[in-house]
Amino acid sequence: MSDAELEALSPAALVQLVRALQAQVTALEAELAQLRGGDPPRKTAANSSVPPAKGWKARRAEPPAGTERRKRGPRFAHAGVSRTRVPGSQVDIVLPCRPSHCDGCGADLPRWGGTVVARRQVTEVPPVRPVVIEARRVRVCCRRCGHGTAGRYPDGFGATGAFGPRLVATAALLHEEHHVAYARLVEVFAGLFGVHLSEGALVEAVGRLGQALRPRAEMIAEEVRASPVIGSDETSARVDGVNWWEWVFQTPTAAYHTIQRRRNTEVVLTFLNGTIPRVWTSDLWKPQLKAPAVQYQICLAHQLRDLTYAMQAETGPARAPARAWAEAMATLLRRAIHIHHEQQAGRLDEATYAVALVDIEAACDALLAAPLLAGWSYDLQTRYQVHRTGLLTFLHHPGVPPTNNASERSLRPSVVHRKVTGGFRSEAFAQGYAALRTVADTARKRGHDVYGLLVRAAGPHLPITTQYGIALP
Repeated sequence: MSDAELEALSPAALVQLVRALQAQVTALEAELAQLRGGDPPRKTAANSSVPPAKGWKARRAEPPAGTERRKRGPRFAHAGVSRTRVPGSQVDIVLPCRPSHCDGCGADLPRWGGTVVARRQVTEVPPVRPVVIEARRVRVCCRRCGHGTAGRYPDGFGATGAFGPRLVATAALLHEEHHVAYARLVEVFAGLFGVHLSEGALVEAVGRLGQALRPRAEMIAEEVRASPVIGSDETSARVDGVNWWEWVFQTPTAAYHTIQRRRNTEVVLTFLNGTIPRVWTSDLWKPQLKAPAVQYQICLAHQLRDLTYAMQAETGPARAPARAWAEAMATLLRRAIHIHHEQQAGRLDEATYAVALVDIEAACDALLAAPLLAGWSYDLQTRYQVHRTGLLTFLHHPGVPPTNNASERSLRPSVVHRKVTGGFRSEAFAQGYAALRTVADTARKRGHDVYGLLVRAAGPHLPITTQYGIALP
């Protein structure tokens, strides 16, 4: 119907038309569900991209009557760690446990000599109290001309320098990295350190540190741009009550975070600034796929979850071929990932790897050419036909990962931070947080001490007497 015909309809006629369209949509959805094997299964974190926090979790089965629940052990492949005794040279206080009387006859024992037969150690945190440093400008008159000259404050005693670098770095580490809200941070400083601060003072101190880290973050961005292989992902962020997006562009040794208003290709192009990486690793979000890279690799972890959903959704005898296709495709992708890991670990020679690569490529082409009826597996087959060049790129380039898990791990702390804090008060604080995340994430990738780095960035080292033993890391 034309616009003029719709405008000429009465309200009752419009209601009748809408209801008729709704009935047609319902009938089409029912027909599509029947073609796909019935009602689709519930989406969880195991068969889709639903976050684990939002996914449905099955109730753990109760143990049989008369038996106890099995004690849960460490995580799978978790490396056990046990405490070791500190060397004697690093012990601060020694408590000699000498007997005063003989257990045999009760006679007094000498107060010297003896042999150490056993040792036990207890590690304790010493009482913490704030160290207040006051700089006093002293005016001295010249004996020759009588002019009075006042001394200058040392570095770190500016108009806003009410907090030392360790205090600022501690606040930033607890809030930005460990997600302690400012209200609770006030309690932590008061209870643990005896320092009474306001929320506003902590906000400003952490914000200044974030701004101080922005030049270093831009240097890291240049390192990421220069890498031949770049992974990227994005997640939502809240800035002044508005939905923004936090992007990460990362390599095995560096990660650059930025918070932008948009989730489009312009963000990717602005970051790359004319550079063209050899391989771009990401999910199937369209702006990510438009990155000007020579090749791209789509995340196979996402595809394995989608294939799991297809195996669960393709039910019934009529859908057996589609279910078998999804199982075969998932098996092929897992085999490809396994071969890649074996080759990276040096457990496969070049000839064996080359034969396996040819076999996997041929099997993939055969699966993509297999005839399928419309349904979940058919949709995935169509997707992989479109993205065939980005499906197995990692097999041909040793430095390319088969998944985008590294980018997702880089963003996971930001997701927790958003849920705990609720977002940022302004764009400046958002960019400061992104700079701090850039520096901290990169430091962890390189095995560097994050806290020591923050202390050095928070300001100059204050002149403190050796009485307190406070030095830069």
